[in-house]
Amino acid sequence: MARQAHTSMIVSFLRAGNRRYAVRASLRDGRILEMDPAPGFDPWMPHDLQHFLVEKHLGIAGAVFGRLAAGGTAGTFHAVAQGSSPRDASRLRRRHAAKDARLMPELGEDYARSERATYVCWQDWLQHADDPALQARGAEMAQAARSLLNGMSSAERAIYTPARCAAIRQEFARLSERWVALAVGESLSEPW
Repeated sequence: MARQAHTSMIVSFLRAGNRRYAVRASLRDGRILEMDPAPGFDPWMPHDLQHFLVEKHLGIAGAVFGRLAAGGTAGTFHAVAQGSSPRDASRLRRRHAAKDARLMPELGEDYARSERATYVCWQDWLQHADDPALQARGAEMAQAARSLLNGMSSAERAIYTPARCAAIRQEFARLSERWVALAVGESLSEPW
């Protein structure tokens, strides 16, 4: 997928508690979608921030963040109704969920592809980290990552070039550094 020349949304990752986070997507048309709480907290980088980075870098259009940018909910986000009644908010959530169900049916495999890519790239970053504790986590995940890679089609596996993996590791390092510096109540934002 060719990367869009414009930003279609800004995604914010909020450290909502000591072991909690939330994700908010502000779309270009002014709509806001949110997942709070979000699953998969990690002190170095929460799971959905990993997905964001990998999906953006690998151009996975039909998974979580591509669907959000297209106006869907990815099945886990809900529309934030600003200044409306609870009834209007409920109507808005139903409308977004219905739209999400119709979005990108030809890209249904992208969710699974995103999960595989996120695991493989996260393991690769951990394995190459300077911190011995992170390297140990990466070593524990290595066999599962190899199994995922071996189970991929040759076309899917071909995207994991050394240069691309190095670029993704660099992005993981950049965003992890930003994430660990956040206090509860603070967030980091990235364009999609």
